[in-house]
Amino acid sequence: MPARARVFRDIAAREARRASAKARREIAEQIAEGARAAALVHAGDDRDGIAVEVDHDRVFVVDGDPDAMVNEFGTSETSAHAALTDAARQYGRYDGRRSKGRR
Repeated sequence: MPARARVFRDIAAREARRASAKARREIAEQIAEGARAAALVHAGDDRDGIAVEVDHDRVFVVDGDPDAMVNEFGTSETSAHAALTDAARQYGRYDGRRSKGRR
């Protein structure tokens, strides 16, 4: 007699996030370290704004510098320096916005 199993997608996803939180935090720390090493350093804000934030089982690498978007993606007058994006791209697929000149 064949066995049947029913997978509840939301519960499975929640359990996977919970089980992988520690490993994802370690990866996030590596990403943040790589981004800090590659970041532009004007007054230290570009480098010092990069941090890891954890909200329960969710892990984020963030850049708190007010100019982070301009530095990361550039403008029509300045070139991009995608330190955070490039560091994150080394650890998985990236489907987000691409900076100018890095297509």
